[in-house]
Amino acid sequence: MKLKQTNVIFMVLALISALVFLQSEAVDRCPTGNINLVPGCFDALRLASGKDYSRLSRACCRAVYSLNSDTCFFLFYPSPPYSIKMFKNICLNVNYVHAGSRF
Repeated sequence: MKLKQTNVIFMVLALISALVFLQSEAVDRCPTGNINLVPGCFDALRLASGKDYSRLSRACCRAVYSLNSDTCFFLFYPSPPYSIKMFKNICLNVNYVHAGSRF
């Protein structure tokens, strides 16, 4: 009887430990609805996370700013999560000069 109780207690502790660990790994992902509506925006954000801002458009930045949360994160596998604040700052500082433009 005592061995059975020990096994049950061990299983309960293992389950609690697993749940605590999984909760600490959770990330508040940004909703991508508006971003997916802008063609190429998600890929442009992925490139911007690596400091390539060439494909970032005004429409994409508007979609980024349409997100009300400042605490959510974008996940670009296998990279670490990136905060929406980073992309909002990038959009504040990017120049929207296209190859066909004189300026």
